[in-house]
Amino acid sequence: MKKLITAAIFGSLILMSHFLFSCAEKEETEVSPLSASEISGKVLWTRIMEETDYTNYEFWPDHEGLKPGQAPHGAYHKVYINTSLLDALPVEDRTAPDGSIIVKENYSPDEKLAAVTVMAKVEGYNPEHGDWFWAKYSPQGEVQVAGKPDGCISCHAGMKDNDYVIIQPLDKAE
Repeated sequence: MKKLITAAIFGSLILMSHFLFSCAEKEETEVSPLSASEISGKVLWTRIMEETDYTNYEFWPDHEGLKPGQAPHGAYHKVYINTSLLDALPVEDRTAPDGSIIVKENYSPDEKLAAVTVMAKVEGYNPEHGDWFWAKYSPQGEVQVAGKPDGCISCHAGMKDNDYVIIQPLDKAE
């Protein structure tokens, strides 16, 4: 009888762990890239929160979880990328594909979410600066900056040869 009860408990634990593991797997909804005529801070927030839920994106490879950050993004950050970019990595010509989205959660020194900053690659939006649409949101989703902000572009311009992406070289092999 003890063996039967032990087997039943063990079997239940295996089923429960399988269920929890499968629920924890990330699954990003596929959507078409945003166009230059439709992009706005509000539209991008809807894309990353409601249409695809960026928390289902993968972390930037070799940069998983909460990491030390720097100004203006905060003391800590988490960096997520959508499948359009993830599937393209490594990118030999160091140019992210249209539809790429990079979401950075910016944290304060006490590890509280302070802002969400986003780079979205939108074909034809801003060819002079890599076609990136930039946005900064409050943790509640209020648009603080969106579009072609000089501060974002001037800081990231130092990595123009990496398509304005600072975190890692786009051609880095995993």
